[in-house]
Amino acid sequence: MKRTISACVMIAMIAWVGCVTAADKKIKKEKLQIVFLLGQSNMVGMSDIGTAWYLTQPQYVPPRKATELKTQYFDWNFYWSGAKYYQGPKKAELAALVQARRDSRSKWRQRCNGVHGPWKVTEWGSKPKGGRGNMYPFLDGKAESEGIYKRIAEILDSKENQFNVTDAYNEMIDRDNVIADDLKRVREIYLKGAKAEDFDAFNAAVGAAVQEKSLVTKVGKGFNFLDAAKHRTAYANLAQKYLHLPIAKRTYIKAHGHVAGPQSDTPNAGNQKNAAGVLTVGYGGSVTTIGPEYGVGIALERLVDAPILLVKCSWGNTSLASAWRAPSLDGVETPIEKAVREASNNKRAEAAKQAGREFTPRPAPTPTGKLQYAWGMTMPEIDKVLADPGKYYPGYDPKVGYDVAGMVWFQGYSDKDNPAYGELLAQMIKDLRKKVKTPKLPVVCGTLGMIGFKNAAFSEEANKGMLQASQMPDLIGTVDVVNTAPFYPMELDLIKQVMGAYAKGTPEYEKAMLYQKRAISNKGFHYNGSAKCLLLIGDAMGRSLANLMAGGEPMINAE
Repeated sequence: MKRTISACVMIAMIAWVGCVTAADKKIKKEKLQIVFLLGQSNMVGMSDIGTAWYLTQPQYVPPRKATELKTQYFDWNFYWSGAKYYQGPKKAELAALVQARRDSRSKWRQRCNGVHGPWKVTEWGSKPKGGRGNMYPFLDGKAESEGIYKRIAEILDSKENQFNVTDAYNEMIDRDNVIADDLKRVREIYLKGAKAEDFDAFNAAVGAAVQEKSLVTKVGKGFNFLDAAKHRTAYANLAQKYLHLPIAKRTYIKAHGHVAGPQSDTPNAGNQKNAAGVLTVGYGGSVTTIGPEYGVGIALERLVDAPILLVKCSWGNTSLASAWRAPSLDGVETPIEKAVREASNNKRAEAAKQAGREFTPRPAPTPTGKLQYAWGMTMPEIDKVLADPGKYYPGYDPKVGYDVAGMVWFQGYSDKDNPAYGELLAQMIKDLRKKVKTPKLPVVCGTLGMIGFKNAAFSEEANKGMLQASQMPDLIGTVDVVNTAPFYPMELDLIKQVMGAYAKGTPEYEKAMLYQKRAISNKGFHYNGSAKCLLLIGDAMGRSLANLMAGGEPMINAE
């Protein structure tokens, strides 16, 4: 298995964009096609549709001088991020140094907080004052004094590094050229010739509607958005009028979880909001945002001649190891989980022994007898929809029936360092297939794309785990993986760095400010809140699923 996964990773580093699929000719289906969309914040969708403005502009190119700058401290700016995408013989040593930095920060935080006893002034010097502004420089200073940053920089600057900061910059600024075909398709499907000035008109129209109170785009925290459907429709109509963003004709959606809509009437429901209707923009975390569901649904409608119902269940900050844990793994460790727990216990026991402290090992899990957080809310939704699809799809004919046609999974940030991800994902897929009585249910997984470079696209455990699951004997051929890294606008990550390097009023500062205002939403979290990125990702996922539905080979195999 290791040999197979290594080959997949190496091949995926070579090819970068999609290929011809079995769904290039429209697939004809008579039955209602039900597709599940599951995941965490990435699936929720925090990208304000106004940021699709970036699709009308050339790719932002941050100044090389400001981008390649090496700061004194390791702050994950572009230079120090080289620790993630380094290519060379000292990768293991570099990883150990990054871990040493984490360990150093943890150690000094514990000492500051008095976890293992009072602060030793004579040995450690003056204790820093509270607050991030005081604590972070103190922690960085300690790591620097331990020689960690110097050694990391030596490795990154070494001639042995085959992918240094200059190489990374060059690859980054060439991204839109590499995905030119994807960009052309997405612009034609979604914007249909809309220009930057159309976005100005759209923003003005939205602002006027909000001011005259005919449009509400958000409610106060804790308030129930009872009229979300009405305002979602109003917003989507404006987006179609000014930006040409499509409203689906035969695709509907039932969304549950973190979505703009009224709260579930289930007692103690928590984060169980509901939204349903024809697919438009606005089924992300608010009536102005999108997640992958919009691109997935529009792609499926384009490629599949059938009525389609998307069932989206998503919650932020949820992990595959716990909240989305497969029901059959309740109280059961996977082999890798067991090995990791035992290794951790041994390491912590030794550290406690050296420090003269007592140690209590973390025990093996015990059954809870209930579904975990996300599944506990998702399973009833699945039952509800499958029991009465006509409630969510107007015109559904029970005599014709439905097919459970596929599942799209977009999750992993909470598990990005979990080496058991592949085992957990495989079992989750098997449990879902059993639940919906579809043994070969097509499944598409979207990787975490935030590193964005070819050589690092599958470097995190969640992404490796998706590849691993897709190659398992009982899943191979029915599980695809969409590499989202080519679509990640990492250049937008550098805007603050650029603005810090240039004076206000200079051309570079003002240009960076323009892209910050118009290309980024959600404070830069979750793919920079970029609708450009999420439209590309959703389109790729939808095409991948349509390909599997048509009996095609998983596209990740071609990569």
